[in-house]
Amino acid sequence: KEKEFAVAKVVKNQIKHRISMEIYIYRHGQTLYNTKGIVQGRGVDSSLNERGQEEAQAFFERYQSISFDRLITSTLKRTQETAQPFEALGISVERRSDLDEIGWGEWEGKKADKPMHAAYLGLLKAWADGDYKRSLVGGDSAEEMGNRLGSFVAYLKTLKDQKVLICTHGGCLAYLMAILQGQPLSAMPQYRHKNTGLCIFKYDGTHFHLKLQDDISHLNND
Repeated sequence: KEKEFAVAKVVKNQIKHRISMEIYIYRHGQTLYNTKGIVQGRGVDSSLNERGQEEAQAFFERYQSISFDRLITSTLKRTQETAQPFEALGISVERRSDLDEIGWGEWEGKKADKPMHAAYLGLLKAWADGDYKRSLVGGDSAEEMGNRLGSFVAYLKTLKDQKVLICTHGGCLAYLMAILQGQPLSAMPQYRHKNTGLCIFKYDGTHFHLKLQDDISHLNND
């Protein structure tokens, strides 16, 4: 009986101390470059336009009542400006370069034309086919992004029992969607996210469970 009691106590303690992390990840608000079709990567540090500021405020108004323990953004202005209303609440803030957007090399700052779009689709197909070393001239490969975000996810797992709010970029978020769900990087091209689109994951200490994907109901007042 004493042995049974000891085992029951261990199980009870394990249940009591089970990890339960909630992760809210959203894309930054709209920028002027978004509306003009200009390529943005980690080498372009653009700011939000008026619409992007409105999106950021709408997101804040919807989720400000959640008691986040930590706010993490990339080092680029468009994520920091999007998350700024939450900073005013006094939440612990981190800037991490591993959350910066994928680098598009010599394309950055240029308006996307038909040849660029065709090359982009070819690159996505190469990644979907498992050619993770392929990149644009001067840009990041899927392998490089995977390594960078793999390090971030390892760090994220150390934030036990916290509610974490993360503001990042569309390309970066697509990689995170694949990595957090244990999918190969070839799954990345299927994920698309609107400006301030929200994804929610719960982490149980072993697996990340997707609860919400690319939700923009805060923009529709739903």
